[in-house]
Amino acid sequence: MSDERTLIFEQNRHTLEGIAYRMLGELSGALDIVQETYLKWCEIDVSTVHSPRAWLITVCSRIALNQLKSARVRRELYVGEWLPEPLPDQLNQDPRVQLELDDTVSVALLLALERLSPSERAAFLLHDVFNLSFNEIANILGKSNANCRQLATRARKHIREHRPRFQTTPEEHQTLLEAFISAARQGELDRLVTLLANQVELYSDGGGQVEALPSILCGAEKVAKFFVSVFGRYQRNAIAIQTLWLRFNGSSGLLIYENGQLATALTIDVHAGHIYRLYAVRNPDKLSNLPAEM
Repeated sequence: MSDERTLIFEQNRHTLEGIAYRMLGELSGALDIVQETYLKWCEIDVSTVHSPRAWLITVCSRIALNQLKSARVRRELYVGEWLPEPLPDQLNQDPRVQLELDDTVSVALLLALERLSPSERAAFLLHDVFNLSFNEIANILGKSNANCRQLATRARKHIREHRPRFQTTPEEHQTLLEAFISAARQGELDRLVTLLANQVELYSDGGGQVEALPSILCGAEKVAKFFVSVFGRYQRNAIAIQTLWLRFNGSSGLLIYENGQLATALTIDVHAGHIYRLYAVRNPDKLSNLPAEM
């Protein structure tokens, strides 16, 4: 029974990790939730469970919901801008499935989800992303079917209002990011400005542990000057910069290493041939699941 119990859990692990990560926006926290779910799974008589998958999703979702409520309190005290912890991609062989997966872990969506109440977030994710029925969601949340429908409807409305819909291709995305980092390293201010949308936004998350912008920086000229300044300082201080391409949160990103040590995970949102948003994760705690050294 022990081997069968473990097999059942492993067959559902990917789904559980997906739910926990999208609920929290934290990879480390998500893995802790999945581990706690496994420990609870080991404590029950599996033979009495009608649907192991439903049981696992229910327990995992409830734990994630409790963790999210605690996380929201911590984020109110967070130093600077909060960004989700980078999630390295697990590629799917079906391009259509991959596109859907990419969209549900994008930084833009995860930031929009932060504006929802925990119950709204859970109802939206469980129904729209993981295809649970509202009867199943009602059981998880301890609410009525009608209430859960209302929660999901409100969530969709908020997401439409606060989540920009960026239209691009993976090739255009990577080309623009390559051009941007090249111009930044060369100090080409005018070139940087042409790559950026006029109202571009730069989000930088240091978590109060390392240097980062205290708030969102807006405008092509300001963002371009900021990056020219940063890479100019690298040169003046003889800091060796190396980069490594890595897909995370559904699109190509760059890991930036300072003297061989991972310092920043950078990715962008692209629309109409320009960079509309840049996300720079510098909080060391959020980089711990990425390659630490070059």
